[in-house]
Amino acid sequence: MRRRVTGAAWAVVAVLVLCGCAGIPTSGGVQSGPIITEQLDPEFVVLPSGPRAGATQEEILADFMQAMRGPQGDYAIAREFLSADLARNWDPDARVLIRTSNVTTKAGPARNSTIYSLTSTARVDADGRYFEQKPRVQGLEFRFVKEHGQWRISRAPDGIVLSQSSFRVVFTERALYFFDPSFGYLVPDVRWFPARATVSVRIARTLLAGPASWLSGSVRSAFPVGTALGRGGVQSRGGSVVVDLNARALSASTLDRARMRQQLAVTLGVSDVVLTVASAELTADTSSAVVDPGVDAPVLVGTPTGFGFDSGSGIESVPGVSGAVVRLKARAVALASGNDSAAVLSGDGQVYLVNATGATLLDRRPGLSAPSIDPFGYVWSAQAANASSVTTHDERGLEHPAKSPVQGGSIVSLAVSRDGARLLLYFSTPGGPRLAVAGILRGDKNVPTGLGPLLLLPAPAGKPIGAAWVDDRTVATASRSGAGVAITAFEIGGASASLGQVPDATTIVGGNGGLVGIRLLRSNGEVWRPQGGGGWVSTGIVASVLATKQ
Repeated sequence: MRRRVTGAAWAVVAVLVLCGCAGIPTSGGVQSGPIITEQLDPEFVVLPSGPRAGATQEEILADFMQAMRGPQGDYAIAREFLSADLARNWDPDARVLIRTSNVTTKAGPARNSTIYSLTSTARVDADGRYFEQKPRVQGLEFRFVKEHGQWRISRAPDGIVLSQSSFRVVFTERALYFFDPSFGYLVPDVRWFPARATVSVRIARTLLAGPASWLSGSVRSAFPVGTALGRGGVQSRGGSVVVDLNARALSASTLDRARMRQQLAVTLGVSDVVLTVASAELTADTSSAVVDPGVDAPVLVGTPTGFGFDSGSGIESVPGVSGAVVRLKARAVALASGNDSAAVLSGDGQVYLVNATGATLLDRRPGLSAPSIDPFGYVWSAQAANASSVTTHDERGLEHPAKSPVQGGSIVSLAVSRDGARLLLYFSTPGGPRLAVAGILRGDKNVPTGLGPLLLLPAPAGKPIGAAWVDDRTVATASRSGAGVAITAFEIGGASASLGQVPDATTIVGGNGGLVGIRLLRSNGEVWRPQGGGGWVSTGIVASVLATKQ
């Protein structure tokens, strides 16, 4: 089952769930008007105050930090605290440091200077990419000069500093969308932008600049190389959004123009986009690549005598799959998106592909971890003791090695995203657990050839148990923590969040509906689900295998 969406609904859900607040509230549909100044018009806007007459250096610095919460007019109020020269050259978009409440100041090494010390827990770079990090103390130097009898800041680092709560209000999360190599799916690249007048223009410009480096070899943009915004920028016209492009867009094929429209529409969160070049409309059809693929809702489980979807009154078998899964005494199963085949780790530790024609042995290496299967039918497997041993097989049993950047360690989980563009890896190393996502490199006919650079996520402390895709931009882990098992969610390009603890767990899988679709298999065979507020309860289902639905 697949669903198509054209809006940015998940962006709102992710902010609500992962950040614990409403973020930037949005108004209704696109309105008629001049050049778009705000695709998501905030109902709540921070309006900082300018400098006070006679303010001391300490007061100027404190108020400047408060003014960073107001991005309107390219941080016009914040620039009032700067000297005339610095106000012209200061770049607030260079970075964002997200701090805790622990802030101190002390006299700096130079005359009329102050060191502002903060503990940062995350940062956003100039391209809007969010990086969570271990708490880090940083000292920023500010220098002061008197202009017209008033203290102003004459030297300051580029970028801004925000508390965690202010960041959630001032910045809005948006996903840039790029195609997988088959052009059948749209893959998100999450970025964060200040909710100011030019946010839609900046989002479009960032999309045209291309994906993050770790994704660049695994996704495609429909826009010809060198395409940029034209003088018309981004405008609203009736119920459509008009995006003006430079002349490079004219070289796009008819098919690529349709894809360009969809990329922009889904990225901007609007229903329709009109492309223009020098204000002349560029005719383009529609494209229907899948966004955030869904799965069948029922839990997929196995017992010694059956395998299939739990209906509440029994197990509904999967035609062409269930019988072979039972015969193989499966320890782990990943069901393909069409429900017509599955990757199986058998009771004797070998990996098979099962379908209506039977079971094909793919990987007989010792000590294999649970396999995964991608939308194109390739089965991914690896030896648990060797994190660099990832390989793939096609339905005929032919091996297609996937060159991996992982060096050393042991794999706990590997899972292909539902769009087939990324691989989730959860592995142990002598230096501690690692959680990473890598773009999948493919050749002709979507044959996997390797993995791109690893994007490391802040792996939770404790012994890794399992990891799973929750949706197209979120993953979750289960890890041993003290007397229980901690469940943690990670947005790829966003924040992490604790989802509470359970007494024990052996398997974690994703489903539909985001975080509420997560299911856990306990050691006693009970299948648990999240209850909200960090709580977990039994679903009433008992199974020996909790399977992944691709």
